[in-house]
Amino acid sequence: MNSTQSHWRWFFIIAALEAGAAFFALLIIPREGRGFSIFRLAILGALFSFSIIWIYFAARRPKWLDSFARRASIVAAPLLSLTLAVALFLLRYLDPARSLPYFQRLSPLLFYLLVLALQASFFLLFVRYGLHREDHPRRKSVLQAAFIAFIFLLFSFFFISLSRIGLTPDKAYWGEPGVPFMGWQFALALLGGLVVLCIVLNSPSPNIWKWGRGEGERIDVILPILIWLLAVIIWLNVPISVMQNSFYAPINPPTNLPLPNSDAGYYDSMAHSLLIGYPYQGDIPTRPLYILLLAILHLLAGERYSLIIAGQTLILAFIPVVLYFLGKRLHSRVAGVIVALFAIFRELTSLLISSQTRVSNTKTLLVDLPTFLLIALACLFVLRWLERKDWKSALAAGGMFGILMLLRTQSMLILPFILLAALPAIGWKNKNTFLLLSSFFLAGIVFSVTPWLTHNYLISGRITFDAPFEYQVIASQYKYTGNLDLQSVNLQGKGLLGILLTFALQDPKYVLGFIAAHFFATQISGILALPLIQPYNGLFAPINLYWMQWDGSLSWYNLLLVVFYLAIIALGLGASWKRLRWAGLIPLAFSLGYSLANGIGRFSGWRYAYPADWISYFYFGIGVAEIFAGAALLFGADAMKIFTPILPPPASSTFKWVHGLLLAGVFAFVGASPWMAEGIASPRYAGQTSAVLSAKLSASSAVQRLGIDLSQISIFTAQPQAVLQIGRLLYPRFFTRGTGLSSANPWPAYAPRDFPRMGFLLLNQTRKDALFPARQMPDSFPQAADAVILGCQRADYIEVRLILFPDSDSAYLSAPLTDPCP
Repeated sequence: MNSTQSHWRWFFIIAALEAGAAFFALLIIPREGRGFSIFRLAILGALFSFSIIWIYFAARRPKWLDSFARRASIVAAPLLSLTLAVALFLLRYLDPARSLPYFQRLSPLLFYLLVLALQASFFLLFVRYGLHREDHPRRKSVLQAAFIAFIFLLFSFFFISLSRIGLTPDKAYWGEPGVPFMGWQFALALLGGLVVLCIVLNSPSPNIWKWGRGEGERIDVILPILIWLLAVIIWLNVPISVMQNSFYAPINPPTNLPLPNSDAGYYDSMAHSLLIGYPYQGDIPTRPLYILLLAILHLLAGERYSLIIAGQTLILAFIPVVLYFLGKRLHSRVAGVIVALFAIFRELTSLLISSQTRVSNTKTLLVDLPTFLLIALACLFVLRWLERKDWKSALAAGGMFGILMLLRTQSMLILPFILLAALPAIGWKNKNTFLLLSSFFLAGIVFSVTPWLTHNYLISGRITFDAPFEYQVIASQYKYTGNLDLQSVNLQGKGLLGILLTFALQDPKYVLGFIAAHFFATQISGILALPLIQPYNGLFAPINLYWMQWDGSLSWYNLLLVVFYLAIIALGLGASWKRLRWAGLIPLAFSLGYSLANGIGRFSGWRYAYPADWISYFYFGIGVAEIFAGAALLFGADAMKIFTPILPPPASSTFKWVHGLLLAGVFAFVGASPWMAEGIASPRYAGQTSAVLSAKLSASSAVQRLGIDLSQISIFTAQPQAVLQIGRLLYPRFFTRGTGLSSANPWPAYAPRDFPRMGFLLLNQTRKDALFPARQMPDSFPQAADAVILGCQRADYIEVRLILFPDSDSAYLSAPLTDPCP
């Protein structure tokens, strides 16, 4: 260990000056009464003493100082930094009303000690290991690529700022940016990456990730499991009560369950249609794979939505795991852990604000997070294909991408971006190899989607992915007014593509304008997922929803912060490019493709951006990991311990029909599973004619106690507007006068009305909205129970007069059957 006496001198001079600065910072805080309190005088004395001691050490420079740079001291200094940082945070934000005066007086001392401990951490490393510049050539190439990326990002930043494209709301639809993670969560994610880096660097050899000798189990399996468990524990630890006033799963009496609403209700009711033997109600559903998943969860958990949500959470907790593998593949385990923690904490914030604003999270039955999961998986498969460059990986990547298309059809617009990145990744000079592997990739897509396309062709006579109303939604966006008014869109005899092209050719500037606006808005949402400098009111205070009121402008300090974020993202892009070239940009290709799909669909913001806006914090995490790695290498760390090794492609393998057909069969089976699920149950209400249902009502003792007999039922059903049906009653909610679930297009069952009532859906061969007028909430109105209803057909709902639950033989009457239908 070389003597570093002159460096110690400068260390103590700086420490003394910082102690003096902290002394004066405490001195200028307003006094209590006429003089300083004993408490403040004690702190001033401590800071003054520190300054004197450091000046003494700077002048004398004891020879034993170098021996202080032991491993124990190097470990103790960052631990002390962490302890001080946590103490400062808790003192300021645990209970701000009580602790703020103490924070104001203690913070100069604590901040000083924090800065001193951080300086000591780096200085002791320098004293013990010195500075090493062997990695300079690699760092230089990374920085060159990062500089090019930063120039491009900065140009995009100024272009958006000046043109306001992506910032000015589109009148057809405009959503707020997605949910960010909080500053303290941001710090914890970075800390998690540092912890993993320390574990790696303190391992005896680069082979720490293998137990024992030979082909032992890898800790690389344990780390993803820990990430998955952490996600499950954190997300499930958020109580179900956070959904109380949420939009997609509000909790209402009488069930007091987070029953689905709106889009979530559509998916869940379609899942119920499979379970009662009327699959998809004879129509082509949208998102068939997700509907099948919900049907399976209902088979396992029944109507206990807390368990259904838990089951969904167990699956969605693989999102941070897949992001870990992506980050690890593109850079290092450190990058993977940081990105995974970002995803975990962002979802935690989304859960905590479920009742404060509209969100899509693990407790809502929506497809946005499942789409995110499949996009990340498809991205990982494509990355593996471009690394290995073999037919099996290409076929598997195509199969996974086809599965993604079955969940979100618009994902097909990612395909050109994948192929554009694949051509240079495989090699400009290997065009034959590119064509061969791309053919296997496309074949994988075909194997996945063909069964479902066949199913849809047999129903509609057309090759189509989605339900007709999905195409109506897109077509309704290609108008100047009346957007999202599906009643004004008629697709009979017209193709969606023809409608879009006709409008685009009439006014290309207008169409390109809104496509660009939503494209950039999706990417901007990703940048804003990183925390900005905004008021934070405490750990237990309501979260500041600053992004909900964002008007497209930033204060000067947040402007600088965003430029800093762009620099780190550029560093992540540069590091990925340095390691895997074009393959390192595959996550970016997926994000750009999905953002374009948002632009063409004329949607962006909040849940619509989720499958694409993760890309910003993904490359940001890689950029931070590159900084951590660079600092470690500067102090002589072993690069083999930090970075994931780049393995050469395996020797070219010959195509084997058995392996190919087996792999294709797996994806074809997954693609066909929504079709095969139609045989889960036989029709539950077959043969339930009006006469049979009338007899069932009149035979019920509960109905008889209401004073109703068969003759009254027969007279009532003879009316033209009368409705007598049996079905599964879904999502019962009680509303008082003037209340309901408000939205732009509420279900008729839940729309606010001027009388108290029960609102619910009745599911059989069709789906009907129903209202049961009631001054008081019925004692028992079970979810997903068989129900016979007798009522009057109104414009968009059934006004129920009599309802019978056969299983419990309970019945309710809203008005006498002698009163005719209006």
